[in-house]
Amino acid sequence: MKLIRQQLERVRVLLQRLKVEPDASSKVTPERAETGRLLGATELARPAGVLFLMVALVLVSALMVIYSAYEYRNLFNQHQVLSSQGDDLQVEWGQLLLEESAWSANNRVEMQAEKKLKMRIPETQGIEIVRNEPR
Repeated sequence: MKLIRQQLERVRVLLQRLKVEPDASSKVTPERAETGRLLGATELARPAGVLFLMVALVLVSALMVIYSAYEYRNLFNQHQVLSSQGDDLQVEWGQLLLEESAWSANNRVEMQAEKKLKMRIPETQGIEIVRNEPR
């Protein structure tokens, strides 16, 4: 960052000189000679490293966005499958409740008692009412 500021300052100074001295472009000064030189490998290594790091971070971020979208789609599909299974189980539960109420209906219990157990409804003379009275 310091190197970039120095370069910008040098360019600013040169531009000011060009405004003041129109033919200053033909003059070679030590400052001008220094600004015209190319940067060495050691001076470019740090900005290149920072640039490489930024590009790597952007790529990692993009890959994480892609992965999170992929996971979201998978989880959403699983949710839809489980929701569908829950609906199917709810329908089956309702059918089982209807079947249970049909099997336990009073007239069916009475018919099964007469057929299988040979039970019958007693005559009115054979009915006795027992009361539980305290002594």
